[in-house]
Amino acid sequence: MEQYPEVKIKQIPHVGYIAWLIQRITALLLVVLIPLQLFSGFALAGKISYNSFLAAIHSHPLTNLLLVFSVTFHALYGLRVILIDLGIVKDNRDVFTVLTILASVICAVFLYIILF
Repeated sequence: MEQYPEVKIKQIPHVGYIAWLIQRITALLLVVLIPLQLFSGFALAGKISYNSFLAAIHSHPLTNLLLVFSVTFHALYGLRVILIDLGIVKDNRDVFTVLTILASVICAVFLYIILF
């Protein structure tokens, strides 16, 4: 009977779960925020009737920051999953750390741009 070598993969407990959970939360945020931004944009352009609340949402900093946060983390953690599925990544910790730092820097830059 053929014996397969034991594969040891270094993992931080729950790193995959944390990335999975953040990706699911950002997916839910995107389901809400993208249509909200689209409808508020159409309202500002005069394509649909609107109230002042809908028009104010489009340029509100919190809405824009949540959208940037959601898109950035969702996309980069999706890239992480693709790299793992393709077998390019063997150690999940390094990729998780690098992509989290990259997403945080991108969000910080947009925070600076939006607020200042």
